[in-house]
Amino acid sequence: MRRKFIIILLGIICASTLSSLFSALPERQPNKLLLNVASGIVGAGNFTYWHLGYTGPLSIELRSLSGDADLYVAYHMRPGYEVFENEYSSTTCGLDVVYIPDDYLRPIGVGIFGHWAYEQSEYKIRVYQDNTPVIYPRVMAGEETSYKPNEYPEGDAKRERRDNDRKTEDENKSRFIIPLLNILDTLMDFVFL
Repeated sequence: MRRKFIIILLGIICASTLSSLFSALPERQPNKLLLNVASGIVGAGNFTYWHLGYTGPLSIELRSLSGDADLYVAYHMRPGYEVFENEYSSTTCGLDVVYIPDDYLRPIGVGIFGHWAYEQSEYKIRVYQDNTPVIYPRVMAGEETSYKPNEYPEGDAKRERRDNDRKTEDENKSRFIIPLLNILDTLMDFVFL
């Protein structure tokens, strides 16, 4: 009876060990190529910055191992958590994922922010070249279409004109909005202190 108990106990321990070993292996994703893996620790209220120069469509995955680390991405080297300081962000508890299109400016600035609720946040970041076709829903037609981000249904000249118009509109807005936000921020500091 004692031998049977020991054999069953050893079997459970072996199964548990094998299960944990296989779960630690990264899963194979057919349209993703792993480019880089890094890990680190960021303090509460602080940023750690990374610069990426990889080409092509990218997928950046940040997993908080302890605490809560958040992911911010921008075309400049030091993205922040304010809305006008980043282009892409993911601020969930656990796995944060950001998709970067093929035509996004390079190098890419990646900021990892340690949430204030935790003294330190330990994280692991993975960068993939992501060739998964992006699915965009057609709201009006009620059907879905799939195409890669650099395959636009409209002509290149029309897209360039639209992008240039958008850039000038954004520049005009930012000239007014950023000083206004700075003034409001200063006023709020005086009110709440």
